[in-house]
Amino acid sequence: MDNTLRNARKLAFHAVVVLALGMISGFIWGNTMADPDATLTRAAAWRLAHIEGFANGVLMLVVALSYTLLQPSLKAERLIRYGMIIVGYSNILASMYGGIFDARGSMPKADSAMHDLVVFYAFMPGVIAIFFVLGAMASALRNPAGR
Repeated sequence: MDNTLRNARKLAFHAVVVLALGMISGFIWGNTMADPDATLTRAAAWRLAHIEGFANGVLMLVVALSYTLLQPSLKAERLIRYGMIIVGYSNILASMYGGIFDARGSMPKADSAMHDLVVFYAFMPGVIAIFFVLGAMASALRNPAGR
């Protein structure tokens, strides 16, 4: 098995973990909706976690499956793989944290609750990483390593 396939499989593994966390979040979302004591914001946070897990897991799988098309250099491949792992886990863990602590992660203000700040800043690594990943992917598509 060559390095490209091995690295794509590593990314695909993490994609499946993120997808699984998203499906678990969906189960918790359903239970939260059935709980008469649950707040609307907690239900919304678990719905977001479910969607984040699904969307990011699928995106990670798509990127892993596109490695033969991308033909990234070793440096670009590492940036893409680790960047997508950061994106996936940052988004699912931040949104699950929001569900656990009934926090939304709104834009920080002087009176923001600690849990809202944790959610907001936990999303930031993924928000930043996706731009580096997309840049590396665009570069790899424009100039394949095999050329």
